[in-house]
Amino acid sequence: MLTYYILRGRGLKMKKNNYKIITVGIIGIIIGIIIFSAIYFYLSKQQSASFNSNQNFIFNSVKNKTFTIETSKNHFQIKELKGKIIFLKVFGWDCQYCKKEMPELIQLKNKFRTAFDIIAIEAQKHSNQENLNFIEKNHINYNIVEGEKQKKFLYYLTKEYKWDEVIPMTIVIGTDGQILAFEVGYKSYSLTTLLQTTLQMITKEALPHDKGEN
Repeated sequence: MLTYYILRGRGLKMKKNNYKIITVGIIGIIIGIIIFSAIYFYLSKQQSASFNSNQNFIFNSVKNKTFTIETSKNHFQIKELKGKIIFLKVFGWDCQYCKKEMPELIQLKNKFRTAFDIIAIEAQKHSNQENLNFIEKNHINYNIVEGEKQKKFLYYLTKEYKWDEVIPMTIVIGTDGQILAFEVGYKSYSLTTLLQTTLQMITKEALPHDKGEN
């Protein structure tokens, strides 16, 4: 009987010790999570604070055209397209909403040949040859850039403009490099309307829909 009580007492002590170890462990984990979270948010804040809006990027289209983009706050200067209104787009060949925009983009490029241009970054990881095949198949007449080679620029858009990687995405750049619109997703109004509105903002008089550029 005495042995039983001795063993029972040891068992209770062991249970208490186990509870203490578990409690200390849980407290340690909670403290660790708090410290990790504090460090993470501090570093994130420091990174955001030190992010530089002024950066330079070089785009090489799949047809070997080179474009140099100098970025600053709300400005994109593309020296090779200086004086033009530009649609800088992010799209994908497998995106149904992106496909809906393509015929209209082709028409706009034909209609406003010297006053307007398009650079479209393909973000669905198609190779250079696949991009060339899609260009031929869809009769694309504007500049296509391979997205896998522009990860740094796409990251820049997420940091500087809070882009959430939804496509299609259209940045409208004015003749002076100012960003006039940042449109995400497929819109109910047309890209023609967007361009006409932009022209009106710049010239005070939009070019007629039924007349092409001379």
